[in-house]
Amino acid sequence: MFQGNKLVLILPGILMLVMLVGGYQFLQGSEAITNEELKDMVEYEAEIQETESGLYIDANWDWTIMPIEGLYGEDYLSVYFMDGDKVRTDVVIEKAELQLLHSDQIIEVQTGGKVANGVIFSFSNKIVEHESFGNLGQLQVVVSGTDLTENDVRIQLLHTWTEHAPLEKEDATFSAPTFTNAANVPYWIRKFQ
Repeated sequence: MFQGNKLVLILPGILMLVMLVGGYQFLQGSEAITNEELKDMVEYEAEIQETESGLYIDANWDWTIMPIEGLYGEDYLSVYFMDGDKVRTDVVIEKAELQLLHSDQIIEVQTGGKVANGVIFSFSNKIVEHESFGNLGQLQVVVSGTDLTENDVRIQLLHTWTEHAPLEKEDATFSAPTFTNAANVPYWIRKFQ
Protein backbone atom coordinates (compact mmCIF):
# COMPACT_ATOMS: atom_id res chain seq x y z
CA MET A 1 0.00 0.00 0.00
CA PHE A 2 2.85 2.51 0.85
CA GLN A 3 5.44 1.16 -1.59
CA GLY A 4 5.73 4.23 -3.83
CA ASN A 5 5.01 6.88 -1.18
CA LYS A 6 7.26 5.82 1.71
CA LEU A 7 9.61 8.78 1.14
CA VAL A 8 6.70 11.24 1.34
CA LEU A 9 5.70 9.86 4.71
CA ILE A 10 9.22 9.62 6.16
CA LEU A 11 10.55 13.07 5.09
CA PRO A 12 8.21 15.16 7.31
CA GLY A 13 9.21 13.03 10.30
CA ILE A 14 12.91 13.50 9.57
CA LEU A 15 12.40 17.25 9.08
CA MET A 16 10.59 17.55 12.42
CA LEU A 17 13.39 15.66 14.18
CA VAL A 18 16.07 17.90 12.62
CA MET A 19 14.13 21.06 13.61
CA LEU A 20 13.71 19.79 17.17
CA VAL A 21 17.40 18.94 17.60
CA GLY A 22 18.51 22.18 15.88
CA GLY A 23 16.22 24.33 18.04
CA TYR A 24 17.46 22.67 21.21
CA GLN A 25 21.09 23.24 20.18
CA PHE A 26 20.37 26.90 19.38
CA LEU A 27 18.77 27.52 22.76
CA GLN A 28 21.64 25.83 24.58
CA GLY A 29 24.20 27.95 22.75
CA SER A 30 22.53 31.36 23.19
CA GLU A 31 23.83 33.64 25.91
CA ALA A 32 21.63 34.61 28.83
CA ILE A 33 22.80 37.47 31.01
CA THR A 34 21.37 39.40 33.92
CA ASN A 35 21.10 43.16 34.25
CA GLU A 36 24.13 43.10 36.55
CA GLU A 37 26.21 41.43 33.80
CA LEU A 38 24.90 43.80 31.12
CA LYS A 39 27.50 46.38 32.15
CA ASP A 40 30.19 44.43 30.29
CA MET A 41 28.06 43.96 27.17
CA VAL A 42 27.31 47.61 26.37
CA GLU A 43 29.11 48.81 23.28
CA TYR A 44 29.70 52.53 23.02
CA GLU A 45 31.45 55.01 20.83
CA ALA A 46 32.18 58.68 21.39
CA GLU A 47 33.44 61.17 18.84
CA ILE A 48 34.50 64.59 20.06
CA GLN A 49 35.39 67.47 17.76
CA GLU A 50 36.84 70.79 18.74
CA THR A 51 34.94 73.83 17.41
CA GLU A 52 35.77 77.54 17.43
CA SER A 53 34.04 78.11 20.76
CA GLY A 54 34.15 74.68 22.41
CA LEU A 55 33.33 71.05 21.61
CA TYR A 56 30.84 68.96 19.64
CA ILE A 57 30.20 65.58 21.28
CA ASP A 58 28.51 62.73 19.43
CA ALA A 59 28.15 59.46 21.34
CA ASN A 60 26.11 56.29 20.91
CA TRP A 61 25.49 53.09 22.83
CA ASP A 62 24.11 49.66 22.03
CA TRP A 63 23.37 46.71 24.26
CA THR A 64 24.66 43.71 22.37
CA ILE A 65 22.25 41.38 24.19
CA MET A 66 19.03 41.76 26.16
CA PRO A 67 18.96 40.81 29.85
CA ILE A 68 16.85 37.81 30.79
CA GLU A 69 14.82 39.89 33.28
CA GLY A 70 13.59 42.13 30.46
CA LEU A 71 13.56 45.90 30.08
CA TYR A 72 12.47 47.84 33.16
CA GLY A 73 13.59 50.90 35.02
CA GLU A 74 15.11 54.19 34.05
CA ASP A 75 18.55 54.89 32.64
CA TYR A 76 20.54 58.09 32.90
CA LEU A 77 23.33 59.42 30.71
CA SER A 78 25.52 62.28 31.83
CA VAL A 79 28.14 64.46 30.23
CA TYR A 80 30.46 66.53 32.38
CA PHE A 81 33.93 68.08 32.12
CA MET A 82 37.13 67.79 34.12
CA ASP A 83 40.20 69.95 34.50
CA GLY A 84 42.75 67.50 35.87
CA ASP A 85 41.04 66.08 38.95
CA LYS A 86 38.58 68.97 39.36
CA VAL A 87 35.08 69.05 37.86
CA ARG A 88 34.53 72.11 35.67
CA THR A 89 31.44 74.25 36.25
CA ASP A 90 32.28 77.00 33.77
CA VAL A 91 31.23 75.08 30.63
CA VAL A 92 28.12 76.36 28.84
CA ILE A 93 25.79 73.72 27.38
CA GLU A 94 24.57 75.07 24.02
CA LYS A 95 22.70 71.95 22.86
CA ALA A 96 21.93 68.62 24.54
CA GLU A 97 19.81 66.12 22.62
CA LEU A 98 19.33 62.39 23.03
CA GLN A 99 17.72 60.08 20.48
CA LEU A 100 16.49 56.59 21.26
CA LEU A 101 16.66 54.30 18.24
CA HIS A 102 15.05 51.10 16.99
CA SER A 103 17.32 49.82 14.21
CA ASP A 104 18.04 53.04 12.29
CA GLN A 105 14.74 54.75 13.13
CA ILE A 106 14.44 57.48 15.76
CA ILE A 107 11.62 56.53 18.14
CA GLU A 108 12.08 59.19 20.82
CA VAL A 109 13.93 62.51 21.15
CA GLN A 110 14.73 64.20 24.47
CA THR A 111 16.52 67.29 25.65
CA GLY A 112 19.03 66.91 28.46
CA GLY A 113 18.59 68.60 31.80
CA LYS A 114 21.37 71.06 32.57
CA VAL A 115 22.90 70.91 36.03
CA ALA A 116 25.70 72.94 37.60
CA ASN A 117 28.44 70.59 36.40
CA GLY A 118 27.08 69.23 33.10
CA VAL A 119 23.97 67.70 31.58
CA ILE A 120 21.87 64.63 32.50
CA PHE A 121 19.51 62.71 30.23
CA SER A 122 16.93 60.24 31.53
CA PHE A 123 15.00 57.65 29.55
CA SER A 124 12.89 54.57 30.24
CA ASN A 125 13.86 51.02 29.39
CA LYS A 126 10.74 49.36 28.04
CA ILE A 127 9.18 47.46 25.17
CA VAL A 128 6.17 49.03 23.42
CA GLU A 129 4.54 47.18 20.53
CA HIS A 130 7.67 45.12 19.85
CA GLU A 131 9.96 48.18 19.89
CA SER A 132 12.60 48.27 22.60
CA PHE A 133 13.41 51.63 24.18
CA GLY A 134 16.71 52.40 25.89
CA ASN A 135 18.98 49.69 24.53
CA LEU A 136 20.12 51.69 21.50
CA GLY A 137 20.61 55.42 21.15
CA GLN A 138 22.79 58.42 20.52
CA LEU A 139 23.38 61.85 21.95
CA GLN A 140 24.72 65.14 20.66
CA VAL A 141 26.03 67.81 22.99
CA VAL A 142 27.49 71.15 21.95
CA VAL A 143 29.37 73.13 24.60
CA SER A 144 31.37 76.32 24.79
CA GLY A 145 34.09 77.30 27.18
CA THR A 146 37.71 78.30 27.39
CA ASP A 147 40.55 75.81 27.03
CA LEU A 148 38.26 72.82 26.41
CA THR A 149 39.81 69.69 24.92
CA GLU A 150 38.46 66.24 24.20
CA ASN A 151 40.41 64.94 27.22
CA ASP A 152 38.15 67.03 29.49
CA VAL A 153 34.96 65.20 28.47
CA ARG A 154 33.39 62.48 30.62
CA ILE A 155 30.35 60.50 29.47
CA GLN A 156 28.70 57.82 31.58
CA LEU A 157 25.61 55.63 31.72
CA LEU A 158 23.78 54.83 34.96
CA HIS A 159 21.57 51.75 34.42
CA THR A 160 18.76 50.61 36.73
CA TRP A 161 16.51 47.58 36.30
CA THR A 162 13.58 48.09 38.64
CA GLU A 163 10.77 50.59 38.81
CA HIS A 164 11.84 53.30 41.24
CA ALA A 165 11.54 56.92 42.21
CA PRO A 166 13.47 59.21 39.87
CA LEU A 167 17.12 60.09 40.30
CA GLU A 168 17.73 63.48 41.86
CA LYS A 169 19.41 65.20 38.92
CA GLU A 170 21.88 67.43 40.70
CA ASP A 171 25.30 65.94 39.97
CA ALA A 172 26.38 64.85 36.48
CA THR A 173 29.33 62.89 37.93
CA PHE A 174 26.94 60.40 39.60
CA SER A 175 29.40 60.30 42.51
CA ALA A 176 26.62 59.48 44.99
CA PRO A 177 23.35 58.84 43.10
CA THR A 178 20.26 59.55 45.18
CA PHE A 179 16.79 58.38 44.19
CA THR A 180 13.91 60.42 45.60
CA ASN A 181 12.48 58.66 48.67
CA ALA A 182 13.87 55.28 47.55
CA ALA A 183 16.47 53.04 49.06
CA ASN A 184 18.26 50.04 47.62
CA VAL A 185 17.74 50.84 43.94
CA PRO A 186 20.03 48.45 42.03
CA TYR A 187 22.26 50.21 39.52
CA TRP A 188 25.66 50.25 37.87
CA ILE A 189 27.62 53.01 36.14
CA ARG A 190 29.62 52.54 32.94
CA LYS A 191 32.02 55.24 31.79
CA PHE A 192 32.19 55.87 28.04
CA GLN A 193 34.90 58.48 28.00
